[in-house]
Amino acid sequence: MFNNKIKGYLSLISSVLIHLLIGNLFSFANLIPYYQSFLYYKHNNTEVISLMQLYFIAPIGIFVHNTFPSFMGIVDKKVGIRVLTFFATASLYFSQLIIYFSIEYYLLLISYALYGLAASATYFQTLRNCWKYFPHKKDLISGIVFSSFGLSSFIFTSIADHIINPDNISKEGKYYSKEISFRFLKYIKVFISCIVILGSISSILCFPFEEENKINLNSEQDKEVIDTEKNIDEKKEILITQSQHIPLKKIILSLEFVKCLSIAGCTLIFGFLLTNTYRNFGIEKNLDENGMHTLSKVYTLLNTFSRLIWGIICDKFKFKIPYLIIVINQIICGCLIYFSSDKLYTYFIVVCLAVLSYAGHIILFPNLIHTKFGVENSVILLGICGIFAGISSLIGPILTYFINDLEDYLITYLLGVAPSVVSLILTILIKTESIDKNVDKLITSKIEENEDDKLVDRFTLASEKNEGN
Repeated sequence: MFNNKIKGYLSLISSVLIHLLIGNLFSFANLIPYYQSFLYYKHNNTEVISLMQLYFIAPIGIFVHNTFPSFMGIVDKKVGIRVLTFFATASLYFSQLIIYFSIEYYLLLISYALYGLAASATYFQTLRNCWKYFPHKKDLISGIVFSSFGLSSFIFTSIADHIINPDNISKEGKYYSKEISFRFLKYIKVFISCIVILGSISSILCFPFEEENKINLNSEQDKEVIDTEKNIDEKKEILITQSQHIPLKKIILSLEFVKCLSIAGCTLIFGFLLTNTYRNFGIEKNLDENGMHTLSKVYTLLNTFSRLIWGIICDKFKFKIPYLIIVINQIICGCLIYFSSDKLYTYFIVVCLAVLSYAGHIILFPNLIHTKFGVENSVILLGICGIFAGISSLIGPILTYFINDLEDYLITYLLGVAPSVVSLILTILIKTESIDKNVDKLITSKIEENEDDKLVDRFTLASEKNEGN
């Protein structure tokens, strides 16, 4: 019914819509103050679920989100991306129904485990489907899709603040008023409606990639000439894939991969800790409510759009120098964040600088894995790294569980940023080149030998046409 070009654009829209939904996983930390107050009144003015317990809810989802992409990649090959998108929509729907109807803590954890499952089912899989439609625009497609994921938190946090607390009224002691708190359910209704509408549209517009019938190039020489460059690029990609023959077991057991795992885990501990606590800590320090709302929005926007800048920086300066800047900046911000909280503007600056490191890691680290271990291996290796990232997301809540007063935040932030020192040392020591040093030589020699006669014919045909013109 549609050609591949139209299917590609529709699938891109589908991917953007589902990422707008699954990206809201990271908004829960901004809603904890509202949700804590809601639970207090719902439990007859009794704090049955503590603030520290609420810090675990979103990280459970993040853990599942980072742990299962490799498994979902296998499922994708079996059932197709459309089924996975529908599954993700259903998981999101039931996740928010649990939040709406239940106030039992273990059910809340299950609800965000479902949320994480939805994210793991579609985060990479829908992107990969779009890559197949636009093989020569992968960077642009990645930027569009991941930007929608990052924007999700900004959009839905803004909607939540507008619905729940439009006048930016501060807490009455430890909690918001009952009227404000119960508007949390109104926000959940709105989000469920978005899941049903956007998720359904995404499932319909998603088309699993299928190759179109090839044009008979022998009878259409002009098309042969026009497609010559594209065919050469495709040939190079095939040669690169064939050359990346490093045994996966050897990579996983190598010291270099252990270093990569350590860098990822140690850097992300503070990144996840910051995302989970910065808003509630600022509110507990009695910083201006309106200012904290603004900080939440700026935080998510910086987390989204700075990734594009980090991508440009990575292209120019590769991995080591930018990542050293990321880690050093994180260490400085982690040491200063508690002391900066006496004033809104200093707290605002430190938090915004700190999120730049989190966003930078998300962009630079996958490129390190691609470069060192090859594109084909990187899919599985990043899945393994994702498991460690999920574990890192749980360390922050474990640290915050022992917070009993404001002074404990100082110890928590210092403990959270301490592993970044390990990241700094390992970043200095790690080798950023491919562990298979013969890859580039192999690719060059194969292309020069012109192993494929058809590739040679296309070069000849293109040359003849140019001479004729």
